[in-house]
Amino acid sequence: MDNFFESLRLTGVGWVFAFLVVGATILAGRWLLGLGLAKYKREAPGERNGKATSAGVAAPVMQQETKTLFDGADELLKQGTQSEDNRALIEAIETYRRGLALLARSESPLQWGLAHTKLAVALETLGERENGTARIAEAVEVYREALKEHTRERAPLDWAATQMNLGNALARLGERESGTARLEEAIAAFREALKEYTPARAPLDWAAAQTNLGNTLRVLGERGSGTARLEEAVETYREALKEYTRERVPLDWAKTQISLGAALETLGERESGTARLEGAVEAYREALQELTRERVPLEWATTQNNLGTALKDLGTRESGTARLAEAVEAHREATKELTRERVPLQWAVTQHNLAVVYRALFEKDREPRHLDDAIVAIDGALEEFRTANKSRLIEMAEPLREKILAAKGAL
Repeated sequence: MDNFFESLRLTGVGWVFAFLVVGATILAGRWLLGLGLAKYKREAPGERNGKATSAGVAAPVMQQETKTLFDGADELLKQGTQSEDNRALIEAIETYRRGLALLARSESPLQWGLAHTKLAVALETLGERENGTARIAEAVEVYREALKEHTRERAPLDWAATQMNLGNALARLGERESGTARLEEAIAAFREALKEYTPARAPLDWAAAQTNLGNTLRVLGERGSGTARLEEAVETYREALKEYTRERVPLDWAKTQISLGAALETLGERESGTARLEGAVEAYREALQELTRERVPLEWATTQNNLGTALKDLGTRESGTARLAEAVEAHREATKELTRERVPLQWAVTQHNLAVVYRALFEKDREPRHLDDAIVAIDGALEEFRTANKSRLIEMAEPLREKILAAKGAL
């Protein structure tokens, strides 16, 4: 069973960080709740139309120049986040900074906090599209600035939304950096958000925070040994699914099923028996009921690939070849959308996984044709890995090819 850990799981709808080996992404994007994308057009509480909405104290009217800058920055941010227009994001960042230079924190504290949050969203979004961590690290600091005014006492749900966004940025940093400190900080931020996001008060926000918490626990668990963090992730996903129901939010339900499947699959790899792996297969198949090829073709294909890895894991532990044959079929389904022309690296990952399954089939039934299929698949994968200069993937694929050739030589 030395090929048990050779499969590559594609993670993350939208292909963010898709090639971490048995890795994880904060699934379904940032969930920029509350003070993120959902509040671009919302005025800061207590400062509407220059009048206070509580305590009977008039809030200062924002200078027209400052308001014009922030309105322009909002439009640029919307344009940049809804497209791949990085120039718009860069301009939004510059414009928010110019506006903040004119806005006194003491005179307009909530507008100041909201502007910092939007600036952080722009930095984080741009940072996700770039290499390195500088933009995302700056977003973390800007979210923390926003929390100086968006306090739990003054605006509890705004505070929770900012904690969520802070947690997302920290989780992104934690994925790109070595060590676990950022991931631990992200977990703490999500737990803070959950103090105000309750099932009774904000059920879908609560479920989103639970899912983000689970994803971060899963990343942390996959980096370490043992199963405690992964067990906690599984329970957190199951909590989220109490509100993220298929009837209410079908796509969020499906994405959480994928996350649950990934956590169960990793647990299954670390434990004996097949119960966890069977649970992973079930979760992936549940997700495919909503992530259909017609609706979301690339997400459907990603899930098919992940289903194939879980079936392969099961097949190596069970007698017979039925599960392995199902794994081949799942990976082949994936390649209907993950084509070499469209997404060459994702296609190559799937070819690598097919090679792993073919080799496992040969070990079960000693049919030489499986090795022939494995060579074709791994050679195609290596060609694309080398073209893209993906050293980590090459380092995984080359030893697999050598093992396949050794098996052919021994016939």
